[in-house]
Amino acid sequence: MEKYINQTVKFGLLFFGLSLATTSAFANNGAEMTANGPTAAGMGGVSIALPQDATVAADNPAGMANVGTRIDLYGFLISVESNATFGTTTNQQFSRIIEPAFGMGFNYQLGPQWTVGVSVTGAGLGAKYGEPALPIPGAGTAKSNLIIINTSPTITYKPVPTLSLGASLVLGLEQFRASGVLAPGADGPVALPSHGTSYATGIGAGFGVLWNPVPMVSLGASYYTKTWFSPLSGYKDDLLASSGGHLDSPSKYGVGVSVRPLPRLTLGLDYERILWSQAAGFNTPASFNWHDQNVVRIGVAYEINDKWTARTGFSVANSFMDSDHTLANYYANGIDDRAVTVGATYSFDKRNSLTLALEYDIPRTVVGTGPSKGTNISTNFQQYTIGYTHKF
Repeated sequence: MEKYINQTVKFGLLFFGLSLATTSAFANNGAEMTANGPTAAGMGGVSIALPQDATVAADNPAGMANVGTRIDLYGFLISVESNATFGTTTNQQFSRIIEPAFGMGFNYQLGPQWTVGVSVTGAGLGAKYGEPALPIPGAGTAKSNLIIINTSPTITYKPVPTLSLGASLVLGLEQFRASGVLAPGADGPVALPSHGTSYATGIGAGFGVLWNPVPMVSLGASYYTKTWFSPLSGYKDDLLASSGGHLDSPSKYGVGVSVRPLPRLTLGLDYERILWSQAAGFNTPASFNWHDQNVVRIGVAYEINDKWTARTGFSVANSFMDSDHTLANYYANGIDDRAVTVGATYSFDKRNSLTLALEYDIPRTVVGTGPSKGTNISTNFQQYTIGYTHKF
């Protein structure tokens, strides 16, 4: 057993014992999606000042004021491959996930000044290594899954035609399960029990503003509180004891600008800051020690003709984890920090359209240092999105 557990692993497990057991299924921004909705998915996530569908309440509630009465349905397929070593570079692990997910948005124009609507979007993490992290007695297969579904009822008001104000109530549902998690013991690492699937509910809020100073320019800003989740039963007694069983979604704020220099060309730029350091379950220095992220998104859309619109975009963020914490983040390794996207919309008529998008995250490797020496993480991520829109 000693050849598997060197002194580095023993020390590093102190960082790992009561940490969250999840690995990247939704990459680039920790547990947050690069983009919400099918159109933003083709533009690197740009949406704060560029509302294009009824899922925009997840990025700027005020954007719902500009999308009219409509319904947007979309699904996406996530493909993630993770290569990792645990404790020593000779202990190689491989995880692959192919998982579908869905979202939607609905908006209703009550009158010239008011709209009501709802956006349903997701976030999360997941892994399936296919074998134990270490061959010790009682250690199960290292696998995990965190799914968060956010439902955001939203209302907007236009005090003047060029200014929109929006507010959302964020209602979250969280599903979590983990197995094969190790913790430090008196004589070396021990396996923690799996508590199966556990659920939690959460609540938060979002606020936004959208201003069109001139017809060709839009400016937007948004702020979201944390989504406070109830404790996850079972896991609150061991794996998540350091946070009282809570896995909260982080607060965040952002600003954006979009410009139409030509009638058919739109350029968009977003800046967002995600406050992971204040999110219970992710911010414990002795485990994940996730850092706040600065995210920059750039996107371009071009209306080729009345039927086709093409999009492309790029998203870049600073890493939420450091190399001293790769051991704890072995189960939470959404380390990619750059994403390239392309997309297109085909309009069947003035009311119905189909949107496709592809996201490719530039692969990245983090080599463990200090207490995490010997634990290295690499990921490869793609997302394929399809959406249908009907305007009333």
